[in-house]
Amino acid sequence: MSDTLNPATLLSRRFRFEEIPDLKGKVALVTGGSAGIGYYNVLPLARAGAKVITISANEDKGKNAEAEINENIKQAGSAGSVTWYGCDLGNLKEVDGLAKKLAQELDQLDILICNAAIGQAPYGLTEDGLERHFEVNNLSHYVLVNRLLPIMKKTAETAPPASVRIVMQSSEMHRVAPSGTQFASKDEINKDGDGSQLYGRTKLGLILLAKQLVKRKLDTSTDGTNPILAISVHPGTVDTEVQKSWVESYGSILGKALEVFSTTVGKSAPEGAEASLWAATSTDIGEGNWREYQGNYYTEAYGKPGKETKQAKDEQLGDNFWNLCSELAMDILGDDVQ
Repeated sequence: MSDTLNPATLLSRRFRFEEIPDLKGKVALVTGGSAGIGYYNVLPLARAGAKVITISANEDKGKNAEAEINENIKQAGSAGSVTWYGCDLGNLKEVDGLAKKLAQELDQLDILICNAAIGQAPYGLTEDGLERHFEVNNLSHYVLVNRLLPIMKKTAETAPPASVRIVMQSSEMHRVAPSGTQFASKDEINKDGDGSQLYGRTKLGLILLAKQLVKRKLDTSTDGTNPILAISVHPGTVDTEVQKSWVESYGSILGKALEVFSTTVGKSAPEGAEASLWAATSTDIGEGNWREYQGNYYTEAYGKPGKETKQAKDEQLGDNFWNLCSELAMDILGDDVQ
């Protein structure tokens, strides 16, 4: 695929698809893999030989993407494959049911990319009675990761050190999360707000989720014989279908202007997938240096860590986020997910 000459691409470090190592025998899961950045997470992973599972809500898009990518990798002579599962990430019982099913059926899971998201769309509630950005972008991934973590730990026992990885598709939009964000209660989460800030709050949540996984589930104080990495990334300013929600949020004039801006300045969807693919597969991260990457947020492939906001570095805020996810999951599922 040819590179764009848009500023967001020219100013970013790159991790091209051909840099992905041989993934034959590996299993990956990508949420929201039917379109946009997620599609271009799934395609190159499968072309590199991985068995890829993708989850999304839209059946037509999901099945079409599955067929299209499988045909692509067949023509490329790849040993990889793609299997689509339908799941509404705004329905936590549905998410939990699928996560439990996969945890029972899979023999291994090497890569988990938490990509699915509601973009900068207007405020709304799910059928579970939660603000939809939070449930889809944060809570569903909290449940999915916790349910699948045992099989990932089992995989890590025999996999090359630091090759089993969890990647959060965050964003520099985490900087627009409301300054008063505390993740203290359901009432706070459900308060009406601007679409950009609601979206930004969930991107903050994904950075915190990666850090909390390290703190609570992926303790690095041991010898690290079988480490699992948790990393969050910013894909860059990207021109995808997500930008179409700006018209819904901000009206035809401002929303269209923002959409044109992203088209002019932003990366293509394949280019936007590079940071998460780097975090998920790069062999430059390994046994000798994995601690340098553990729990970090990166604004680009091969980027410098530590550039996130003070909110994203706030350990108390991270604790609040984790505890709120745990409480809400218990309320909806009647089960302790963590």
